[in-house]
Amino acid sequence: MKLNELFSPIGAPDDNQDVNWLEDLKFFMDNDNEVISNVLFPAIRKHKNYVGHPDAYKIYIKPIQQCKEMYCTKYKVEDGGDKFTKETLINMARKIASEQEKFIERGDYED
Repeated sequence: MKLNELFSPIGAPDDNQDVNWLEDLKFFMDNDNEVISNVLFPAIRKHKNYVGHPDAYKIYIKPIQQCKEMYCTKYKVEDGGDKFTKETLINMARKIASEQEKFIERGDYED
C-alpha cells in the first residue's frame, strides 16, 4: 500500500512535513458524503434551534467524535489520544459551530 493511500488527500505527508491530523480529519468531514449526511447535518439541524447560544458548539462534540472514529477506521489510524485530544476536538467543535452559525444565519439550510 502506498503512503498516500493511508491518508485523505490533504493529510498525506510529504518528505518535509508531519501529518496534520486535525486538518486531515476536517477535510474528511467536509468531503465524505456519508459523514455529511448522517453525522453533520443532524447536528446542524439541531444547531438551528440554538443560534447565538454560547454553548452551541457542544452540539458538535459527539458528531466530531463519531467522525474521528470513522476516519480512524477508514484510514487505519491508531489514536491513543495523542493525535486527537479532548481539547483539540472541543476547539474543532467551537470552530465548526462558528462556521455553521454564519451559514445558518445566511439561510443556507432553509428547506
